[in-house]
Order: sequence, then structure tokens, then C-alpha cells
Amino acid sequence: MRTRRSTALRGALAAAAAAGLVAALGSGSPAAADAGAESTATAAKTISMRSAPAPRFSGSTSVASGQMLRVRNLSDPRQHGPHTFTLVTADVLPRGRKAGEQCFTPGKICLVGATAHEFDPKTEELKRQLVEAGAVGWDRRFSRTSRKGDSWYSEKKNEQFEQVVSARPGTVLRFMCLIHPEMQGKIRVTG
Repeated sequence: MRTRRSTALRGALAAAAAAGLVAALGSGSPAAADAGAESTATAAKTISMRSAPAPRFSGSTSVASGQMLRVRNLSDPRQHGPHTFTLVTADVLPRGRKAGEQCFTPGKICLVGATAHEFDPKTEELKRQLVEAGAVGWDRRFSRTSRKGDSWYSEKKNEQFEQVVSARPGTVLRFMCLIHPEMQGKIRVTG
């Protein structure tokens, strides 16, 4: 069953594909998270994607550089559709009442991020569950000047993904869901 948001995403991406805006980015592999990514002695930190009472993130607000960060989807996709955990800079975060609608226009973060996941409008599937840019691990944010960043897509309840935080200490990693632009959060990277 499709939700209104996932239908809107598919429609926006189909229109972008027709306009020639959907371009393939370099391929990545979830296995890259395992290659050379060792956790520190401390346990993984967790951020969860939830659907009740409304779609939102919850969990850790800080993580050490080099520590594992686990992202879990605790939402029922039949209620709210899929989610992404996408690193972004503050200047691209959608704001205001019409943020969700405007986020899917050409050049805006939701469409740019979905394009990085290689959405196929013919099959209505994403070809890349993990988009990895920069160093291996969570470090690279989508920004106005960079069309490449780190993002993970999940459409199954209780699905999770973890990889090392490779961002430098002192960095604030802001994140959002490309499908539910009002879902936003941040986590501080400590030394």
C-alpha cells in the first residue's frame, strides 16, 4: 500500500526523470561499511525512526568520532511509508508549512537525495539503499554546493543499519528523512 508521501516522492522523481534530471551517481555498497570500519570500545549509539504520534527521529544526541552509529526503522511502512537517514547541512533543511512540497522541486534536497539513491521511475524502486560519499562511514553531508552525501533508505519495520562515524570531532551532523522532510535531527561528534 502506498502512502501519500511515497506517492508524492515517486511522482516528483518520475517528473524529474522525464525532464532528464535523474542522473546516476557512483556506485556504493553496504559492504563498504564493514571494510575497515572498526568500532571503538564503547557500544554503538542508536538513532531510531518512529511513526507515532507523527514521523520523527529519536535517540542519541552525541557520538564519538570512530564510534558505530546504528540507525533503526521502528515505523510501520503501511502507515507512513519508507524513511531515509540523510546527512545534510543546515542551509538545505526544509523549513515552513510548505517545506514538504517545496523539497521535491528541482535542485532541492529531497529530489537531489532521492536522485542519489538512483530512483527508477519505471519500476518505482530505488537502486541504492546506501549512498556513501567522502570517507567510509557517516561524514559527508549533502549541501548546496555538493550533490553527494551519506544517506540510508529503509522500507521495512525493524530494519537497521550501522557504520562508523568518520566525521571529525566537533562536527554537528544534521540529518533528515527525504520522504518526510519534517523529520529532522542532529548529533554532535565528540573526540
